[in-house]
Amino acid sequence: MTGEGSLPFLVGAATAEITPLLQVGILMSAARRQWAPFAGVRSPLFARALVLANGGRRVALVSLDLLGICGKAFGGRARFKARIVAAAHGAVRPTDLILTATHTHSAPETLCLTDLCRTRPFKRWVKDLADRIGHAVSCAAERMEPCRLRTVSAEAPGLAIHRRIKTTRGVVLSSPEPAPETVLSRAGAVDPAVNVAAFTRGTGEVLALLVGACCHPVHEMCLPFISADYPGEMCAELESRHPGATVFFFNGAAGNINPPTVSSGPDDAKVHGQKLATVVEEALARTGGSPLGPKARGRSSSPAQSFAEATMVLKRRPVLLPGRTPGGRPSKLAVRTGIAGLRLGGVLLVFIPGEPFVEIGLAIRDASPFAATWIVGYAEDYVGYIPTRQAFDEGGYELGPGAWARVGRGSEAVLLRAARALMRSLQVKG
Repeated sequence: MTGEGSLPFLVGAATAEITPLLQVGILMSAARRQWAPFAGVRSPLFARALVLANGGRRVALVSLDLLGICGKAFGGRARFKARIVAAAHGAVRPTDLILTATHTHSAPETLCLTDLCRTRPFKRWVKDLADRIGHAVSCAAERMEPCRLRTVSAEAPGLAIHRRIKTTRGVVLSSPEPAPETVLSRAGAVDPAVNVAAFTRGTGEVLALLVGACCHPVHEMCLPFISADYPGEMCAELESRHPGATVFFFNGAAGNINPPTVSSGPDDAKVHGQKLATVVEEALARTGGSPLGPKARGRSSSPAQSFAEATMVLKRRPVLLPGRTPGGRPSKLAVRTGIAGLRLGGVLLVFIPGEPFVEIGLAIRDASPFAATWIVGYAEDYVGYIPTRQAFDEGGYELGPGAWARVGRGSEAVLLRAARALMRSLQVKG
């Protein structure tokens, strides 16, 4: 079944709470492989499921208030997806299910950077997690109704900074702040773009609102309270402004992008989320009901393409990234992973595993042939940071050695080639 006329998509959305027991702990130090139980719940965590249908194809996108998606933590990616699909009563095929994480650092340590994944409370929570995600997907599929798609892009300057600072002692992170006398340069790319996609009913009411922005959610990092950080605050604020709508957050290529404040507490997370929500509302107001699709980053939209051709295509592409040993040396074993692209008319969402650096996301978007291109990081698989060639020369935290530094020199070029090939293939329906 497919939407008709000016409502070409069938869309359903649903949420399920996935807040764990406090024993399912928080990452305190990746370098020391340290985790600790939570002390309480500051804000609940959710799985948000969006099911789309068009032209006989059905796809499910799931945004999780989690640190990331590591197959080892979940008993294997294929097995975890199969359990979700079973719990969803086969609402979608495993190959048509895309999982993403907001990357909040105040959720359970799901990256296998510590031994938390071996504990009984964690294993019980993971089993329940698959069931809850599946239930959300099933409910979303049952609620599908005809919708149209509107997209717009804006900017949110000042909410994010390039976190790699060049100093006389090498490249260091922006938190803790280096001594001023050691700083050589703070220059570095950021991505201030805020991408917005609204699926609206014939009445104009918003059924689902998708927001893409690029920044680490670390306002509450290492504070022992469960929290969805600024993405959760943004979703809650927008859902209060659009009763009945489900709001989704998709983080970008934020591997080297932080907010100005780190571990500063809930107040800054709330301010960040509310500022982002305001940018989204102002951008939506500018659409005037017209379908819009900018390609250029950071610019307000202008009419760019008719969505009469409401194509929906999902394609995947396997990727072999150069590997590294835990000690940081090149490995003969490649890191097997993959990327995915979801085309919705003239809009393309490119899903990238792990934590890609912002420069990689910008390069993919600049090479895109589509009117609007979103880069979604933290998707499907955790492969650690994906640094640029320049970063390998400079060094710094993201380069390790450590469990978060799994891919080797040359990964940037491999990923860019794969993304360009994927985007070319999505220009043709089928």
